[in-house]
Amino acid sequence: MKTVYIIEDEEILRNLLTTFFATTFPELDVVGMTGNGGEGIEQCLKLAPDLVIVDIQLPEVNGLEILNLLKRKFPEIKILIFTGLASPQTVKIAVRGNADGFINKISGLAELTNAIHAVQNGEQFFSPEIYDQVVRMREENSADRSASSE
Repeated sequence: MKTVYIIEDEEILRNLLTTFFATTFPELDVVGMTGNGGEGIEQCLKLAPDLVIVDIQLPEVNGLEILNLLKRKFPEIKILIFTGLASPQTVKIAVRGNADGFINKISGLAELTNAIHAVQNGEQFFSPEIYDQVVRMREENSADRSASSE
């Protein structure tokens, strides 16, 4: 992983994340950022970053739609959902969309750091408060597949 693109509608948080990457992950180059989902898709399609940090609630196109579109176009892209909207439904959509991680903003930058390290090592990362939900979801999906193949 070498390049990062940030899609976050809060300008102060975009600036904080840029500083965070410069100080914590100097080997990763922030190639751009936006507060608009439509522009974020456009730029990611053009720049093909290695990692995208994306919020869910965005103007024009939400982060879950961005996840699905970018994963279809670039299967190897790493996408971390970084949001304050960690409802069971959003987690389910993110997991089904093959998000590489789902971090609740209230967890802070230490957890985002852990998520980035995990993704760099080819792993997924989910905030502890939603991890059990993700495991249950995967178990249910596995059980559904087993039952339908019998």
